[in-house]
Amino acid sequence: MTVLDLPAAPTSGTLGGVSFVVLGEGGPTTVFAHGLGGSIAETRPLATRVAGTRVLLDFRGHGDSAVLEDGWDYDLLADDLLAVADHVGATQAVGLSLGSGALLRALARDPGRFTKVAFVLPAAIDSARRDGATERLHRLGAAIERQDARATADILLEELPDEVRRRRGVDALVLRRAGQLVTKPAPAPRHEDRPLPDRSVLARLTCPALVLAQTDDPLHPADLAAELAAALPASELVVLPEGGVFWTAAREAQSALARHLAED
Repeated sequence: MTVLDLPAAPTSGTLGGVSFVVLGEGGPTTVFAHGLGGSIAETRPLATRVAGTRVLLDFRGHGDSAVLEDGWDYDLLADDLLAVADHVGATQAVGLSLGSGALLRALARDPGRFTKVAFVLPAAIDSARRDGATERLHRLGAAIERQDARATADILLEELPDEVRRRRGVDALVLRRAGQLVTKPAPAPRHEDRPLPDRSVLARLTCPALVLAQTDDPLHPADLAAELAAALPASELVVLPEGGVFWTAAREAQSALARHLAED
C-alpha cells in the first residue's frame, strides 16, 4: 500500500499507548514530536502554518499517552515516532528538543525514511548533557514528583527571556502547563543516553533538513544547532533572537517551517 492509498486518518487516536491528533488534510503529511515534559500542545504552534496533514504525538510518559514505569530512552522515543509516522503515512518529520533527538535516532536506523526533516531547538547530538540542562532536569523532575505546580512553573519560567516573563498572562499560561505536568509521574530517562553514537552517521542523511535555533538558550545552545547543521549534507540553519521560536519571533519560526516543509 502506498501513501496515496492509505485510508483517511482519524482526527485523533492511540497507537500502542501513543496518543496523537491529526490536523488538516491533503499532502504532504508531517509528524511532529515534542520536547521533554511537553505534549501535543507544545508542537501545535510549530504546525500552525505548515501545509497539508499535520500529525502531533505525545511520547509515552507524556501528555495523554501511556505512563512509563521505567522511564524513556531514545530507542523508545524513536519507536513512538516511527510507529505513528508509519501509521499515518508521514513523509516529513519535525522534532523539538527531545523530539529532535528522537528524530536523529530514527534517522540513524533509516536515513531515507523521510523526504524532509526539521530539528527545532536540538539539545543533544552524540554526547549526553552534563551541564546546567541536567541540573534543571533534576529540579523539574523533583517539583513534578512533589506535585508542586508553582515550583514547576517557576522552573519553566526560567527558560523565558525577562521581557516575555513580564508579559501579562504568561505566568498564568505557564502555571496551567505546570498544573498538567504534575498530574503524571515526571518523565525521566531510564539511563544516560544520547541521540547518536557518532555524528558521522549524519553524512548518510541526504534529505533537506532545517535546523531552527535561538540565541541565549542554555538548554538548546545555538552552537550545538550550528554543529548539527554543519554535519548534515543538505541543511539550512536559522537562528532567531532569544526566545524566538515560541515567543519573540514565533511568526518567523512558523514561516521558516512552512517554507521548508512545503510540497515541491
